[in-house]
Amino acid sequence: MIVSEVMIGPSAIAQSIPPEETLPPGLTERVEQSTPTPDPSPLPNQPTDSLDPGLQSPSEPQTAPSDLPDTSFPVNRVEVLGNTVLEAEIAEIIDEFLANHPTATFDDLVVLRSKITQLYIGNGYINSGAFLPNNQDLSDGEVQIQVVEGTLEDIQITGLTRLQEVYVRSRLNLANSTPLNQRDLERALQLLQLNPLIQQVNAELTAGSAPGRNILLVEIQEASPFQLGIGGDNYQSPSIGSEQFSIQASYANLIGLGDQISAGYGITEGLDSFDVGFAVPVNPMDGTISVGYSNDDSRILETDFEDLDIRSESETFSLNFRQPIVRTPTEEFALGLGVDLRRSTTFLEDQPFSFSVGPEDGESNVTVVRLSQDWVKRDARSVLAARSQFSIGIDAFDATINDTGTDGRFIAWIGQFQWLQQLSPRFVLVSRLNTQLTPDSLLSLERFGFGGADTVRGYRQNQLVTDNGLLAATELRFSLLPNTNRLQIIPFVEAGHGWNNDTPDPDPDTLVSLGLGLRWLITPDLSVRVDYGFPLVDVEDEGSSLQDSGLYFSIRYQSF
Repeated sequence: MIVSEVMIGPSAIAQSIPPEETLPPGLTERVEQSTPTPDPSPLPNQPTDSLDPGLQSPSEPQTAPSDLPDTSFPVNRVEVLGNTVLEAEIAEIIDEFLANHPTATFDDLVVLRSKITQLYIGNGYINSGAFLPNNQDLSDGEVQIQVVEGTLEDIQITGLTRLQEVYVRSRLNLANSTPLNQRDLERALQLLQLNPLIQQVNAELTAGSAPGRNILLVEIQEASPFQLGIGGDNYQSPSIGSEQFSIQASYANLIGLGDQISAGYGITEGLDSFDVGFAVPVNPMDGTISVGYSNDDSRILETDFEDLDIRSESETFSLNFRQPIVRTPTEEFALGLGVDLRRSTTFLEDQPFSFSVGPEDGESNVTVVRLSQDWVKRDARSVLAARSQFSIGIDAFDATINDTGTDGRFIAWIGQFQWLQQLSPRFVLVSRLNTQLTPDSLLSLERFGFGGADTVRGYRQNQLVTDNGLLAATELRFSLLPNTNRLQIIPFVEAGHGWNNDTPDPDPDTLVSLGLGLRWLITPDLSVRVDYGFPLVDVEDEGSSLQDSGLYFSIRYQSF
């Protein structure tokens, strides 16, 4: 991996720097507000209806009866051949039969055979069944029942254009066990239907070359590979210009393996930001490797600090692997391992300058190993999601190491929880809880920021930035129109509390607000949202931006 660094030439240090005690008050807070903090992974939104891929299955296999006399004969033992599953259940059926039939007729054996077949079908083994072999010698009281456990003879896939067939086949083969289970197969088809790369899945089981052998016919309609999002909002920090224009684009299946390349760009009056990324699944369970790069150049615009020419440059290189361990249409549990290389330099009058303890000549470098665990469970009316992430800062790749107690060596834990519940056709409750805990004093790059549109509305973006933090929020989404969520009014209450380890806590250290939002889904592609948050805790040094007045707006276009 190539790590780029910001190089400072001799001319950059030729100017004189004003003494720190002459700098305006609140300058450190403004710089921290403009420093990008780690973005937590997004948690799921409102649940979607369950999807039926339309699997059509064959009827129960039929076998011709043997030519046995319609007379009673003793039965001492029943032997079932060919079964590899349901052994205890089959044994229970046999024991019950022997207890009730010291003698039996052929019709009794047909009923016994049918019970075993129904046992298989009832447990999802739709192309498995039992039959009575011909030419049995029943004179010794021993009866044999043969089980044919069904399997897929072939999977035939049609409709693919960009996506390679191996991508679809490998995911269906996860359910291609012997005996074939309809429930497992339907889950595999539903996961394909939920895949954003696929628009529609239709499937049918047809007869194969022999009883118990079937062919799965799958027709795929792929989704559009190109996604485009354009938006405008005032969600950035007012110190660098809160009004932002952003654009994101992604293209899927560049190499036909479910891969995705993405890029984004955002700009305010004082911020220039872009990011690129590439992700590719490496196994049928959607274990995914992703790489990314982001770059942010910002400068302080507020009148009190504008003459000081304060700016910052930051960049992040990331490499991640995420592996689902449990994966069904309604639940997923996954583990992740990643490495981030984060670099930030702050400048005063075009010279590197440290505004807080820890950075050296304005430069902060962290090399972070991140271990994550995330879980989500959904049904038609609710979503529960949780995420845990351990971040370990290590002394590698030129990480900032010093004796101040605030450097690139640290350990921190982030926990996220979200609960979404549909209370009625017109009411949806959304609650979330985020926290960061650490025993160390952190560089600004890894600190917990709250205040702003995504945390505590009613305050400016990253109003408080601390080592540790706790955030709780609840909103109630009420649909103004029946049978649609296109127009919603959203009352909310939000609170955040932060504290430091080796440096003084901010004053105040708690933000609380309540407010009201309006969300209008103009078309499926275009949405507008306006929020007003009323702060319940006063803060000093309030500005004059819309954010400082508690107002937030956004307009988004997202192609699907």
